[in-house]
Amino acid sequence: MKGIPKLVGIIALICLFLIPCGSPHVSAASLDTLLDPIRPDLTKWASVLVIQQNNADCHFEWHHYRNSADAVDFWPASTIKIYTVVAALEYLNQLGMPTDSILIFERKTDGQWRQDTSRSMREMISEVFRRSSNEDYTLLLRFVGIDRINTQFLIPERGFPHTALMRDYVTHRPVVYENTEPQRIRVLGGNGASRVVEHTWSGVSYAAQRGATILSETTGNCTSTRELAECLRRIMFHERIPASERYQLAEEQLELIRFGKDGLCGLENRKAGPYAWEGLRKVFPQARYFHKAGLISNYCLDLAYVEDNETETRFILSLAARTGDEDSIREMAEVVARWIRSRSRDGS
Repeated sequence: MKGIPKLVGIIALICLFLIPCGSPHVSAASLDTLLDPIRPDLTKWASVLVIQQNNADCHFEWHHYRNSADAVDFWPASTIKIYTVVAALEYLNQLGMPTDSILIFERKTDGQWRQDTSRSMREMISEVFRRSSNEDYTLLLRFVGIDRINTQFLIPERGFPHTALMRDYVTHRPVVYENTEPQRIRVLGGNGASRVVEHTWSGVSYAAQRGATILSETTGNCTSTRELAECLRRIMFHERIPASERYQLAEEQLELIRFGKDGLCGLENRKAGPYAWEGLRKVFPQARYFHKAGLISNYCLDLAYVEDNETETRFILSLAARTGDEDSIREMAEVVARWIRSRSRDGS
């Protein structure tokens, strides 16, 4: 019996090659047909964005598996760390501080400010992508603050109608973000400039406002596969989208997020859970791969941008499954890749 779900998935792959050449354009509902047979006993979510590029122009074509466009009924795990990277860099820019700033974290306890730790912004960003650092995600969230990230970054106008970040991912000092404690962060620039920011969480539950249901309705993190894919779209296609959709990031900051530099790690890596890549490479072995994965005991996810110059194929996929078994994402990614490859062969 254990082999039946895998057999059904193999049948779905075979069916991709039975679509006749010149067949009509595949509709969004086809994702249902493709992904339903993959481990049919599992609850799954998926959003796929196919990019057609003509010189400087890009056309973005969205596809969603069932109700994934608006569903937030899964734990996003480490995928949402990408949000804190962008939000922290935007905040740093608003403060007028350079990307290589050092941040010193303090919290107020028993009426006194106590210094906890210090990290460079570049190091925190790199570690989020290199090893999916819970500590550095927590510090980035601690820098921006729960209220600020949810009222100025994670809002519908910026592509986040259903997203909320309410909690950090560590429980130990000196990193933990005890949100009831006043926070003070000293930002030191290499040119001698400095800024100080202070904040204390207002107590507002943005999770409750945006429909969180997993772990905690009031203090859980939530997002949709569409919003994860939209964030990656705005990062990877910053120069080709309208100015109103762009993040407030400098070119060198976009380069840092995309590629890393000077020994630092960015999105283009095959570290920290390249689950989707292990399925995608069977179809696009020479492709460039940019990703942020997530895994806990009962949820597995991967958010990835794939760029295959040999076939002129570009797409973003955001996948989630209610299981701790990474093979689920590998199998979903392979099926999606073969579907996209078959479409490009047909010229659709």
